[in-house]
Amino acid sequence: MSDGTSCLIPRSPTPSSTSRRIRIVTFNICGIRNVLQFHPWNVCRSWATMFDMLDADIVCFQETKLQRKDIEESMAIVPGFESFFSFSRYKKGYSGVAVYTRDSVCRPFKAEEGITGCLESFDLGSNGRKLSYRESESNIGGYDYLINPYDGQEIDSEGRTLVLDFRKFVLICVYCPANSTGDRSHYRETFLTTLSNRIRQLVEIEMREVILVGDINIIRDRIDTADPGECVKDGDNLDFKATFARQLLDTLLVPQPSGILVDVCRLLFPAREGMYTCWNQKINARPGNYGSRLDYLLCTKALSNICSAANILPELLGSDHCPVYADLQFPIDWANKFMANPEDTPRLAARYFPEFSGRRSILEMFKASGPQISVVPTVPLLVEQELGADTMDKPDRNVVEHENPTRTKFIHKRKSVSSSNGTSKRSNQQKKLTAFFKQPPSHSSSKAVKEGGDEFASDTEESLFFSEEISRVSRAIEESSHTSLNSVTVST
Repeated sequence: MSDGTSCLIPRSPTPSSTSRRIRIVTFNICGIRNVLQFHPWNVCRSWATMFDMLDADIVCFQETKLQRKDIEESMAIVPGFESFFSFSRYKKGYSGVAVYTRDSVCRPFKAEEGITGCLESFDLGSNGRKLSYRESESNIGGYDYLINPYDGQEIDSEGRTLVLDFRKFVLICVYCPANSTGDRSHYRETFLTTLSNRIRQLVEIEMREVILVGDINIIRDRIDTADPGECVKDGDNLDFKATFARQLLDTLLVPQPSGILVDVCRLLFPAREGMYTCWNQKINARPGNYGSRLDYLLCTKALSNICSAANILPELLGSDHCPVYADLQFPIDWANKFMANPEDTPRLAARYFPEFSGRRSILEMFKASGPQISVVPTVPLLVEQELGADTMDKPDRNVVEHENPTRTKFIHKRKSVSSSNGTSKRSNQQKKLTAFFKQPPSHSSSKAVKEGGDEFASDTEESLFFSEEISRVSRAIEESSHTSLNSVTVST
């Protein structure tokens, strides 16, 4: 790596010249503010460095626990990457997912928040009405239109899903709800059913290739947990597969007759035990690898055929989960088909957030090429009053001030200061032209202005100085009229 760091994931066998690798990494980070404090990410504490260490092209985070107002520029604007976020709308510091895509490899053509298509998109109707994603002309498709908009917004209110369209495949990053307390079974079943229906619609009706990644919060088989007996208690069943969530996941996965997705980690390691991705931190279960597999990377059958590598990364810290990755080797002639033009990047991208897009615009303004024109900024009257007339009036002698009607208007409205005799007058700097010519006063003859602490000459001293300057210029003009010199030097 360019910064001295090394890749943490073994590279796949060198692909042929007719293919290009895309690496996808999914990671439940249990709080996006904390993960960079852990080894090995704490070496540089940079998202770009983390992604380079993973050698990842698409990075999917779950459980960011981030609110929209708390997002920081360093996590939203990562050099070389586009970022997309979904936030919980009602619960503070809860749930949340994010996806980062490497600009040089893949840039999505479309992006949506949620799985129902009922949340508001950035498109507007002909009458200026905000449209939902499924009403928009740029929708990704596969929606269950039997879900009414109010129920759909409720399902997607917790910031659990991002859907990105790369033209050759649709990526779904998901953080499925758990049912650890037993009081969210209805919401969980509704969410999982909606997710399953969306995937089936995309694959079977829209004929799309789909990649589903994230924390699905379902233990697929007995081999995927260190304590299958404890899991059987879920729902008071003796049959491990009898729970609603496991049955629904089974119907989606190969080798079931109705299966349309392949579990690529289990495809490459069919009998591997201890392949866990989550551990209970309260009992310090990670060192003894007493955990469960809850994080998956699933894809359609055609994509599983080009999967060259997939694995879990339990040695990488920063969360109670570990990352999972997969390498897909796409035909080289597909390379440009993953790349939307920068100007076509979906409006859901974080670069369009007002606080970041405005900041970029200002930087671009200063970096713009062409003739440099000095501009005197116009400062609102309210700001001038807060700063004080003394602070606002100090001239910059290196900048040529041009005529500015708006600035003139504000100058006339500046706050007046009271004189010692009770009459109102402007400060010496605003009233006297000599303020722009005067020399720094000596400590013995200057008077300190209490409000700002700046020192100015008195009115008498200024008048005397101005009179002397006029006399010098007059004498020089009289002398020039009696000589044939082409220029006159006036000593100051």
